[in-house]
Amino acid sequence: MNLLHNQHRMPRHIQQRAFTLVELLVSVGIFALMTALVVIKYGNFNQSVLLTNLAYDVALTIRTAQTYGLSVKSADDAAASYTSPTYAYGVDLGTGTNDRFVLYADLNGNAISDSGEQVSTYSIKRGAVISGVCAADSTDCTLGTTGTLTVLFKRPDPQATICLSSCGMLMGKVELKATDGGVRTVIIRKNGQITVSN
Repeated sequence: MNLLHNQHRMPRHIQQRAFTLVELLVSVGIFALMTALVVIKYGNFNQSVLLTNLAYDVALTIRTAQTYGLSVKSADDAAASYTSPTYAYGVDLGTGTNDRFVLYADLNGNAISDSGEQVSTYSIKRGAVISGVCAADSTDCTLGTTGTLTVLFKRPDPQATICLSSCGMLMGKVELKATDGGVRTVIIRKNGQITVSN
């Protein structure tokens, strides 16, 4: 009893105070909830960043084809056994092979990446795919789930040759989809403009 009486006389800053069990459980619960939310959001954020990077990789590969085609980068033609600066350079983006796209020199002029024409093949990783392509003579087109979109550049014409079922289209689109359902679209116009959108 005397000990209890002495505790009340102690100054407040000397008295010890601890958390109650309920306060401790509430604090731990809030911390666990916030940690779970951060982990879930990080996964979605990571997929979004990877998909955006993939869309810009596609756009940069098309820009590389444009640079090669217009700056007269030579390509070795084994059949003719000489180097010629007259080849078109292009990119094949297809839903049939939706886990890769190809930068190539069109050695035989058929606007398709054939064996031996590939300059670089880019593999799409982490579950993302090319989910749709389209090309049209108007300002917009409806994305389809089959086909190969080809974008070619050949000197002296600075404009893109866009082919799907036929060549000479005004614009083309490539839709990229991630495993979480996120979508990015790369739009290529005949004048060489390339746009990445959500």
